[in-house]
Amino acid sequence: MTTVVFADRDGAAFGPLETRIVPALLPVGGVPVLERMLTALVAAGVRDALLVVGPRGAGIEKRFGKGIRWGIALNYVPREEDETPGDVLRRLEHRLDGATVVLRGDVGAEAAVGEFLREAPEKRGPIVAGVAGGKPAGFWRLLPGAIKKKELPREPASPEWAVDRDHVALPLATAFTLIDSVASYRAADRRGGAAVSPRAEVEKGAKLQGDSTVGEESLVFAGAELSDTSVLPRTVVPSGVSLQGAVVAGNLVVDAATGAPSRLSDLLPPAGGARFPAGRAAAALLFLLSLPLWGVAFLWSLVANAGHATRETTLAGNGPSGRVPFTTFRFETAIPVFRDLPLLLAVLSGKLALTGVTPLSPAEEAALSEPWEKVRQEAPAGLLSLVRLAAPAAVPAEVARLVDAFEARRPSPLIFRALRVLFTARAWTAPRTWNPDQLAEEEGK
Repeated sequence: MTTVVFADRDGAAFGPLETRIVPALLPVGGVPVLERMLTALVAAGVRDALLVVGPRGAGIEKRFGKGIRWGIALNYVPREEDETPGDVLRRLEHRLDGATVVLRGDVGAEAAVGEFLREAPEKRGPIVAGVAGGKPAGFWRLLPGAIKKKELPREPASPEWAVDRDHVALPLATAFTLIDSVASYRAADRRGGAAVSPRAEVEKGAKLQGDSTVGEESLVFAGAELSDTSVLPRTVVPSGVSLQGAVVAGNLVVDAATGAPSRLSDLLPPAGGARFPAGRAAAALLFLLSLPLWGVAFLWSLVANAGHATRETTLAGNGPSGRVPFTTFRFETAIPVFRDLPLLLAVLSGKLALTGVTPLSPAEEAALSEPWEKVRQEAPAGLLSLVRLAAPAAVPAEVARLVDAFEARRPSPLIFRALRVLFTARAWTAPRTWNPDQLAEEEGK
């Protein structure tokens, strides 16, 4: 038997989220939908599968690799832009051995996989379709040659998502929520309480109420309040933000009930709040305390980069009436404390503040176009910024700018946060990237 898992849907059924998501990677209870499917397949005894991904499927392969972590061997099959599921199966026919089980891994039906795999062999007919509530569940069993003139649907939200009259229906008793819209996704994400991905962080002092969930590489700051809200991967919810019944991706907020979009930046505090401390004396003290590290950082960078210990960089610093470009250098190392030691000199000269928003290059600063992005200019560019101290390294530029904007309007005590970070691995090691082919038990050692 051959198992083919389709994970090739785009985000068209999800309205404003269309360009921001790949449905197979939507987290349910903090776990991607496709991961739940792979786990269910392994529990049912399946050990290898062909995984069909669409034109936007690069993130799926990056996230799941060869399947080693879950105990299933994955072989990827790219779908061309205009191919239907039937076209893909016909192209794969030479690789299909005997009966073929075709499953949609991106519709949230994994709870019924075991039931379908147990009962489908007892049904006669060239194509057996799992059915729930009168509609396809996203599972089919095909006998050899059965797909010659037949088609299978891809999108649960489309009129084509119906049971073919020539398919043998297998009613499934297992309940699940088919994910075909923002509203149904939020319904599927309700798991009887708050859930946080092991690869996410919710700071002490943040409130997760109802069935709120937080996806991978996301952060909810202390002071944020979420009720029945889904935080999608690589998103940061700033302090002071309160959301209810929403799905959040980057700066986009979608009301789960109505599908209406808004932005986190719409919730920015008003201008004119607390200001950043100057910190020149503290910077001088830090410089003196850091002197023993300079030689270590230089030698470390020299060895690591084949004799090239430093790299020149230009940043937009602080001037009397706005940002002023200046040139400095950094040590060529991924260790944050070592890399940024030279920026202390810019603080002592007044080109950077000790605390503030993230320093950008002049080109990046000039490219800020949205009013909410320009809010960061109300605060000084600082050596210590909330983004660099707390946000996951993988967050996109939009999220980093968003955190800076909130920080500019409501400064937090970054010195104390920096002192805490100084005694963690974040300050002294390069950010670890996700390795999908590393066994989970090895990762925990």
